[in-house]
Amino acid sequence: MKKKWVKRFVWLLVVVVLAAVVWGLFFKPKDQMNFVTDDVRRSDIMQTVNATGEIAAAQLVDVGAQASGQIKKLYVKLGQQVKKGDLIADIDSTTQLNTLNTNKAKLDTYRAQLVSAQIALKMKQRAFDRERALMGQDATSKADFDNAQDNLAAARANVAELKSQIRQTQIAINTSEADLGYTRITAPMDGTVVSIPVEEGQTVNSSQNTPTIVQLADLSKMLNKMQIAEGDMSKVKAGMHLTFTTLADNNKVRKATLEAVDPGLTKMSQGSYDTSTDTTDTAIYYYARALVPNDDGTLHIGMTTQNNIFVKSVKNVLTVSNQAIRHNRGKQVVKVLDDNQQVQEKQIQTGITDGMRTEVKSGLKEGDRVVLSALSKADAKNGVSKEPKMRGPRM
Repeated sequence: MKKKWVKRFVWLLVVVVLAAVVWGLFFKPKDQMNFVTDDVRRSDIMQTVNATGEIAAAQLVDVGAQASGQIKKLYVKLGQQVKKGDLIADIDSTTQLNTLNTNKAKLDTYRAQLVSAQIALKMKQRAFDRERALMGQDATSKADFDNAQDNLAAARANVAELKSQIRQTQIAINTSEADLGYTRITAPMDGTVVSIPVEEGQTVNSSQNTPTIVQLADLSKMLNKMQIAEGDMSKVKAGMHLTFTTLADNNKVRKATLEAVDPGLTKMSQGSYDTSTDTTDTAIYYYARALVPNDDGTLHIGMTTQNNIFVKSVKNVLTVSNQAIRHNRGKQVVKVLDDNQQVQEKQIQTGITDGMRTEVKSGLKEGDRVVLSALSKADAKNGVSKEPKMRGPRM
């Protein structure tokens, strides 16, 4: 009797297990997927290159001293506006003035000696003419004639030598006057004093180097020097338009046009490039330059700029979110959700991108729903994604 009940229990257990399996296979509701999608739509796309830059003066001049001596007086201060020819500084001119006066005294001496030599030349000329006349009458000796001729030649040579010394002294006077003029430093252009690396009383030595007295800059127009990454160099060309902001004023957007793109990397443009330098471990950048009006005077030398250079643009084209595009064996594909909630993979051809959306040239039509990500209901509760987000092409 006991065995009979055991058999019945075993059979009952088997029936329950089989019923559970059948119910799980045929009657349990499927775990539905929740899809995050985006519609294929028409929009405008502007492809840009982002770059960090620095504001520099479009025209910056180092005003140096060509004379050595002590700076006696500075006539300018930082930020002062000056005109071309305005006096900037005086250097002690004692040495230069003494040299000029000495050369002038030499010139006076040589001129006096020239007058005396010219008188002597006339006397020698008359003596020679007399001896030549007497020689023609055979009334003088050959020795006296030769002596008069030699004296005349010597007198002529003395006059020529003094004239040469006068010319040399005049050149020395001109040089001394120029050296004296170098002790008065004047502005070579209209501009603003942006740097004064010297002080009154300081001694400068122009024989060792050219000391800078002040730096002048024309701040009415500034130069925006942008560092273009090596990977973007094929996209950026002179004549492209750009907008930029500065860290000092992020809300003010300025417009400019690229004037030029340097042919060499930034180190070469700065004059610090060495052909033996290994650049494989360092990022390579190139300068792109744009002149910017500074009528309001808010742009200052050294300011950091954030730039958007407009490379290409298209209007009213089919676009898809970059998040939906992925690569499969060298092809660009997206997953499209149809009306039956079925996912199909489609190959597409793309155009330009702005970093958020990409132009679709073929493979999709307007209104298609592309899958960005998918979650099951169970995983949605746990915050786990069944399908990772698909990254689009990078700029």
